Amino acid sequence: MPIYVLGARTRSVTIPNQALALTISGSVRDAALHIRAAADQPVVRSSAHLTVLPIVTGPLTVSVEPVGDGSFGQNTVIHLSIGPDAPGGVDPVQVVFDPIDVTGDSGVELATLTPAGARIEVAVSAVADRPLSRLGTAARVAARSVIGRRSEPSVGAVLIAVDTSASMRSAFDDGSVPAAVDIVVGIADAAGVTDVSAVLVGEHRIPVLSASVATLADSVRSAQPRWCAGARWSTVTIAGARTVVCTDFPTMAVRQRFPVLAIATDSRLEADCAVLHPPRPGADPAAEVLAKPAVLERIAVSLLRRLM
Repeated sequence: MPIYVLGARTRSVTIPNQALALTISGSVRDAALHIRAAADQPVVRSSAHLTVLPIVTGPLTVSVEPVGDGSFGQNTVIHLSIGPDAPGGVDPVQVVFDPIDVTGDSGVELATLTPAGARIEVAVSAVADRPLSRLGTAARVAARSVIGRRSEPSVGAVLIAVDTSASMRSAFDDGSVPAAVDIVVGIADAAGVTDVSAVLVGEHRIPVLSASVATLADSVRSAQPRWCAGARWSTVTIAGARTVVCTDFPTMAVRQRFPVLAIATDSRLEADCAVLHPPRPGADPAAEVLAKPAVLERIAVSLLRRLM
C-alpha cells in the first residue's frame, strides 16, 4: 500500500481519481472538516471529522474550522489523511499530512485537490510550523490573528538591531531584550520571514552569532555588549533586510526610520512604536507577556504595520 507523506519537503502528489475518504484526527473535539468546491461536486459528510468524495469533478479545497464562533484553543493539532473510500481494494493509496498546530486560527486551509483525467493532484496548503520558544510561538499566533496564516516564505530578511547604550543594561539583565527578540522572531515567522538575525548596536555594530532562529534570543542573552554612551544607528544598513530596532529610548529620528520595539514604561510611545513593558522586579518577562495576550497582539499590529 503506497503511503505518501505531504508537508514542507513534499508539497504534492498525484493519486488515482477514485472515491476518497478524508479524515481529520488529533485535537478534533472542537474542529470540523470542510470542503469548498463547485455546486455540482458530490460531498458526503459522514461526520464533522469524516467526509467522502464519491468522485472529484473539479478543483476543491480542504479546510478545518472550529466548531462555533471564535478560534482554536491552545495546543490544537490536526492530522489530515486521504485514502480510498473502499480500503479493501488492490494496493490502495494513502496520503497523510504532517500535523498542523492551528492554535489561535479561525480556520486553516489544509490541502487542495485538482483532478486531471484519471488522476488527482493532492497538494498541501498549510505546512507544519518550525519550533520556536513559547513566547515566539505565542507571538506567531498573535500575528496570525492579524494577517492570517501564510504557507510560502517571504522574500527578504529581518534584522533586529539591539541598542547597547548603557541605559539598556537593565533590559539585558532582567531578560527584556531576549524576550523582545523572541517576539520579533515569532512575528516575522507569521509573516513568512525565515531569515532573522540580530546585531548589537553601540559605537560599532556587532553581529550576534546563533545556530538557528529558534536560539537567537538565547544567543542575545549570552552576548557581552560593549556598553556605550549612545547607539550609532547610522551603522545599521543591510540591503534587502527590514530592520526592527530594540531600544529603551527611541528618538524621533529612529522612530521615523525604523519599526521600533521599545522596552519602556511610557505608554505615549505606543502612538508610533510597539512597546514592551519591563517586568516586575524578579519576574520573568516572557511569563508576564504570555499572561497578557492582548499585549502581544498590540505589539504584532504595530510591527506588522511597518514590516509588511
